[in-house]
Amino acid sequence: MKKGRLFAPLPAAVASSPAFERAEEGPVLVSGGVALGAIDCFGYAMGAGGWLFLGWVTRPFRSEIPSALEVVTRSAKGQDRVQATVVFYERKDLDPSRVGVVVFVEGARRAMSGLTHLAVSLDGVLYGADITRSTERPADPDLSERVRRVLVEDAIDSPNRQHLLSLTSRRGFTGEDTLASLQDAVLLEIDAAIPCAKAGVLLKGWRLSVPESVHVIRLRSGPKVTVLHLEDAVQVLRPDVISAVGQARGFSDPRCGFAIFLGNALSIGDLTYLEVELKNGEVGFRELRLAPSVGLEAIRSLLDGIDHRYEDIDLAFDRVLGPAVSAVNETRLATQPTVHEVTYGERVAVPKISVIVPLYGRIDFLEYQMAMFSEDASCDTLDLIYVLDDPRLARDVRSLAESVYQRFQIPFRVLISAENRGYAPANNLGLKAARAPLVCFLNSDVLPISDRWLERLADTLKGNPKIGVIGPRLLFEDGSIQHEGLVYRSIPEFAGWTFIDHDNKGRRPEPSSAVRFVPAITGACMLMRRALAVELGGFDECYVIGDFEDSDVCQKLAAKGLLSAVDCAVEAHHLERQSQGMDASTLRMNITLYNAWIHQRRWFSKPRAVNVRRASV
Repeated sequence: MKKGRLFAPLPAAVASSPAFERAEEGPVLVSGGVALGAIDCFGYAMGAGGWLFLGWVTRPFRSEIPSALEVVTRSAKGQDRVQATVVFYERKDLDPSRVGVVVFVEGARRAMSGLTHLAVSLDGVLYGADITRSTERPADPDLSERVRRVLVEDAIDSPNRQHLLSLTSRRGFTGEDTLASLQDAVLLEIDAAIPCAKAGVLLKGWRLSVPESVHVIRLRSGPKVTVLHLEDAVQVLRPDVISAVGQARGFSDPRCGFAIFLGNALSIGDLTYLEVELKNGEVGFRELRLAPSVGLEAIRSLLDGIDHRYEDIDLAFDRVLGPAVSAVNETRLATQPTVHEVTYGERVAVPKISVIVPLYGRIDFLEYQMAMFSEDASCDTLDLIYVLDDPRLARDVRSLAESVYQRFQIPFRVLISAENRGYAPANNLGLKAARAPLVCFLNSDVLPISDRWLERLADTLKGNPKIGVIGPRLLFEDGSIQHEGLVYRSIPEFAGWTFIDHDNKGRRPEPSSAVRFVPAITGACMLMRRALAVELGGFDECYVIGDFEDSDVCQKLAAKGLLSAVDCAVEAHHLERQSQGMDASTLRMNITLYNAWIHQRRWFSKPRAVNVRRASV
């Protein structure tokens, strides 16, 4: 280690010397036509997790060298800018106007594939070098040992020197988990690593470690390196971890679980692992196995086992769960499913209303609903479309549909989707197939009471051009009100977000022929002009499974100056939520909360300011 004088001006006579234009011994760093330096050798250091360059430059003029400098790299693929660690060292084979330099660029092996040029930005000058055939390419560990020798014997002392000494002394990841061998034990388990879209990943796991012992945790995947800031992750209570392994090692805080979303961390097809670096410089590794789940299965995995309330919900969904689920949902909806249409009976030539009914789980409602339609005098004007969003039941639905048609002789169609995609996509498939000027989005558990009920709703809709969507009064089986319009309520338990409630729910209905104008109406039964529904894009498919899509439509209509209405003179029974067939688990609650998060951020509030750290380096 040297303490020599690094900062000396470059003599004008030396700088202008023809000898600096091209050195015979190798590639020369050039800036503004003046030769400034050369790279003697470079290569990839597995243990350091990056590229090492050894060479020399003209002695710099600044008084301090920052911990990171910008490096410009050039290859056949184009130009890129990355951060580098630079250390200077004394070289007796060079004149005093020059100084040796070590450059370290973090990244995967293929990140520098085909490199032809490298330049360090220092003091406003680019010290550049071409990579040629004469540049040595020693293999690791010889390269790391050569750099270490320079750092130990000749390097000018600096924090960067200590950092590179630590890096070059490390072993690379060989597939072996080595966390247990660290001097300060780090217990780190990833229970689920769920890919999100093309490059994102959500990690759910737990960590127990001595306070302040861990310097940094990185996820390495091919050329990508991402820092895990667990202090910014969503905390998950894990008393099971404390009782199983924590107490025996002196840990008692159950807040050791975490969920963290990394948006651009995966390089598909490359080795992916975690790297834990302690403050003493030690490094341990753990392989990361990605979950094979995709689509709705992946969304369920993302949301399962996490239970947050009050102010924790904002952070959980703004930072982690919201972006992760959105990424998976966008990917699963990127392609359209195969749809098979089966027609029963002869289509109505010129239908007045297309009725779109999604089916999932409870296919028996098709039979009950068609029985009620058969008693309606206007059923011969309807374009009835059932959309099966549960391909497992395709055979059963076809058998039931054939029987229903034989008994009631009402023409209808069944669209059978090859994938379960949820409430909004199912309705949108029906909207694409609709033929009438009006469309009614109808749940399969809504059973009409009033004769010519859809005609009466249509008359009210057409009689008031300011109405964008209209629905009937919906009743429970006992005759009490289930729905006379939606209202919005803020719930403190769920971060004060705005949730949907049904006005007058549970009350006995008063006889009325009034048209109520309300903030929104339920998607259980919505009648609107087909052209307007198409203009809105149908139901927004960013909502998962079925919650808040109806309010979203009403909010979009309100933004256009159109009203939502309930015609109290028209009534139907609604067997609330029985058509969905989902339980009331924490998972179901989290799916509702995800939809509430989208709805909240879109219509009622922006995300709260949070100190989200940059994840990628």
